[in-house]
Amino acid sequence: MRLSSIFSFATVLSLCVGSAAAQGFSKPPLSVVEKFSFFERPVFGPRAALLTSVTAGIRLWNPPNAFPNEWRQGMPAYARNVGDHYARHAAQSTASFAASALLHEDPRYQPAKSTSFAGRLVHALGYSIVDRTDGGRATLAVSNFAGAAAGGFVGNAYMPDGFHDVTHGGQRALMIFGGMAARNLLEEFAPDIARGLRKLGIPTAGKVPIPEWWTSK
Repeated sequence: MRLSSIFSFATVLSLCVGSAAAQGFSKPPLSVVEKFSFFERPVFGPRAALLTSVTAGIRLWNPPNAFPNEWRQGMPAYARNVGDHYARHAAQSTASFAASALLHEDPRYQPAKSTSFAGRLVHALGYSIVDRTDGGRATLAVSNFAGAAAGGFVGNAYMPDGFHDVTHGGQRALMIFGGMAARNLLEEFAPDIARGLRKLGIPTAGKVPIPEWWTSK
């Protein structure tokens, strides 16, 4: 049963990677300064402040069972959780920027050329593993892996006992990587969501049905 699951996962992963690698790339390359700005905005922009505040509040409201009191009660605990989320985002963005700049990866998402739902879905998921160089060549998305690892394991320096080991660091890294895939899916299907909202009479700005400050563009 386990071998069958591994084989199925490997097959799906191969399809995703193959689809992402097959897509062309037409955007002009970003400079190092532009790449820094691309990775900096999600850490210090309005979206980051809102998400960090809300996520920290949710964790405070429903903390892990083994969390000590200083991480689950009162404003000091809330501040610790806010700091934890900022540290994760900062570590993730710093590592992703460094890898992107050194290896000449383009951090921007390239929408699928396929018009089918399945093709676009597979492409969006695969793009978190295989992205593009500044010159448009398919390459392993080292910046994504570096960012996920940095964001996942930075907490080992300050998290309470029972949460600063390799297992928890790996779990946090996997969650970050899953968030990258979810972001690709949002960018891929945001225009369709906007069209659906407009059909319902809900106004949207451009193709993306969310404010520009939220998209970090």
